[in-house]
Amino acid sequence: MSRVFASPLPRLVAALLVGAALLTPAPGLAQRNNPLIEQGQELYDELRYEEALQVLSAALVRAGNTEEDRATIYRYLALTYLALGRQEESEGAYRSLLALEPETTPPANISPRFREFFQEATERWEADGRPGVATQQTGEARPAPVNIVHVSPPQADPEESVELRASLEDPDDRVANLVLAYRQGTNDVFRRLDTENVDGEYIATIPGDDVAPPLVEYYFEALDDAGLPVASRGDVAAPLRIAVEAPGEGGVLTKWWFWTIVGAVVVAGAVTTGVVLSRDDGGMPSQGTLIVNVR
Repeated sequence: MSRVFASPLPRLVAALLVGAALLTPAPGLAQRNNPLIEQGQELYDELRYEEALQVLSAALVRAGNTEEDRATIYRYLALTYLALGRQEESEGAYRSLLALEPETTPPANISPRFREFFQEATERWEADGRPGVATQQTGEARPAPVNIVHVSPPQADPEESVELRASLEDPDDRVANLVLAYRQGTNDVFRRLDTENVDGEYIATIPGDDVAPPLVEYYFEALDDAGLPVASRGDVAAPLRIAVEAPGEGGVLTKWWFWTIVGAVVVAGAVTTGVVLSRDDGGMPSQGTLIVNVR
């Protein structure tokens, strides 16, 4: 049975135009397994394409996706990329969808320009020998996973640029580009920077103008030749964080809560254990142990 695309128009508008003929292929259960899928669909329907792209990209590299999950993500990535005018990436996502569901066809209720694009993409995919289908049907081993190795700095100074470095474990050479996405605070849309490959290490710098209290959020995303994500370190829903302290705040030794803990420990007696905060390699608070010997 043929599968169809959701319309590139919002669902409500599409229903008015085509008499509720729109089919939305993603099942509710799959969306609950990976909530980013539903979130990406909603952003797409609201015409917030840049945000939809970031969320759908994060959804694609999340562990535990079913084949139906992946098909839904590729479907919406193809539509989102095309809505943004990024035809190469749109065709890459569409070809990945065709590999999973070879009988997929765009419906008649999308714009003629979109329908023509996907029809031509299908013809090119057919002419190339329907790549990807054999792998799906025969159960051949999938490419080895990609791992992004990176240690997050614990903090940064306001208005000072932050250089970030990462390396790749990529046995099958799947990665064509590593991108850094970042934002100041927690509300803005992530901005994207291409990294520079220097002797196998990927480097990007967050400009000082974008480094301000209380924090900077970021993640790395590895892209293949088609511009599709194959791995990430952090993502739009769970970014890495760098604390940015306002001038004069100082480090841990200037914090009131640190000396409150130490004072309580001293009063408590000979050898006492207290809890202090540190930061893990992802920039998130974690617990450590402070041992104070009182003689």
